[in-house]
Amino acid sequence: MVKVLAKRMSNTSVTSMNGTELGTAVNIVVDTRTGDLIDLVVKPNTATSARFKTEGNLMYIPFSAVRSARDYIIIDTKLADTLKSAE
Repeated sequence: MVKVLAKRMSNTSVTSMNGTELGTAVNIVVDTRTGDLIDLVVKPNTATSARFKTEGNLMYIPFSAVRSARDYIIIDTKLADTLKSAE
């Protein structure tokens, strides 16, 4: 497993697996009791649909839908939609 520091993920472009740009990562929500990564917090592009949970001008994508975090953060939007409907 490759280690990626959360600080490095900030200001990284977030895209779906089909190449649609969703926005820019700004933070990560962590459960402090378990250490589980809960959500990737994204400042959405203006063209991004509100398919994810939003608060104010930020979008919350379930972290389990993150597939890659290198030059871009890649999101499996189909999985994210499934996780959203399971809440």
